This record gives sequence, C-alpha cells and structure tokens, in this order.
Amino acid sequence: MLVLVLCFAGTALAAEKEVSSIDAIDMGVADTGETHFTNTDAEITECTLPYTVAVLPYVDVSGLEGRSREMAVNAVKEALETKYPGKKKSVTKIIGNNAVQKALLAYPFENAEVPTLEELVAVGKACGADRVLFISLLPVREKETGFMVIVGSQTYSAVVTMKLKCVDVNEERFLFNQNVESIGSSSSINFWKIGEPSRAKAVKRGVEDCMRNFLTSFE
Repeated sequence: MLVLVLCFAGTALAAEKEVSSIDAIDMGVADTGETHFTNTDAEITECTLPYTVAVLPYVDVSGLEGRSREMAVNAVKEALETKYPGKKKSVTKIIGNNAVQKALLAYPFENAEVPTLEELVAVGKACGADRVLFISLLPVREKETGFMVIVGSQTYSAVVTMKLKCVDVNEERFLFNQNVESIGSSSSINFWKIGEPSRAKAVKRGVEDCMRNFLTSFE
C-alpha cells in the first residue's frame, strides 16, 4: 500500500478514485434454485438501465489453487466489468467497496456461503443499492482424457458450478437465483511428453460460460 506523507494529498487521491465493489473482488474467502447447465449464445453487453449495483465479496470454495484459482477470479471480474464498466458516462453505478463492507458488518449473514433473500435485501438497503449480486464458485470436478505414445492428444475438462444470485432490493425479490454448471475444456497435441492441456484455461472457460449465463439473464 502506498503511504502518502501529506494527508491532504491522500484525501484528494481517495476522492478521485474510490475502490468499487467490483474492483475489490479478489480470490475470495475460504436457499437457491436448481442447477442449470449453460446453454446461451448471448454475449454480455454494457447495462443501459439507471440503477446502482452492489457486488458482494466473492466466495471461493472450489478447492482450486494457484493459476487455476487466479484465472477463475479474473474471469469473474472481466464479466462484471463488461456489464458494469463503471465509466463516467455509464448510467449504471457501482456501489463502493467501503459501503458494501459497512453494510455487511451491520447485517452479517448467518451463513456467508448461502445468504437468504432477506439478508441480501437488508445489505442492499444498507449500502443504497438497487440490486445486489452474490457470486460463489463451488467445488470443481476435473477430468483428463486422451492417449500418449509418441505423438498424442489430451483434453482436460473442468466441470464448473457457481452459485449465482441477483436481487432486486426495491421489489425484494430474486431476479436470478440458480446454481449454474458448465464444462470448460482445454486440448493439446503433444509430442512425446512435451506439452499438456491447460487446467487453468479449462476452469476459466467454465467460469466464463457460467457468468455469461448469469449476466445475460437480467438487464
């Protein structure tokens, strides 16, 4: 963290750029609808409705490590920033991370991995949001297939499941409340034992599909 000697300079910098609840997403902390497989070809586009959105801290119970975990959270952030770019001209506003954290302290969840509608609405009202997004990456199932003699092919598959919720705070109802599942894969043609499919890319593609299904399901 950058330490500023002059407090006035620090205040000016903070006023210039507050960390949004999307920017604050990192690799996470270690009653929902049915599980659905992703089946949409729709692309995520920038939201054009004038509302405020709060993105709650990302929950990762996937069991992933290293590069796979890093690429998963990056895929989540990229999807959110596509729908909610947070530009000066954007009509949809993103609630700052500080406001979200204060609301969570005031209205803590009984179970941080499975917040209820009432809990999400309370947090949304406390931080002044019209909508609240909850994103959780559940345990990932992995599989590798293929053959290898001298030249061969291998495919690495990752079954990604995400618990995804979007709440309309003013109407006190879910706009989206599902576990979404997708199979991401990565393939390679190998010579002898040189080269292998990327596990991290397989996970990333699965997360991208889940987030696409989620963020194209509501305006």
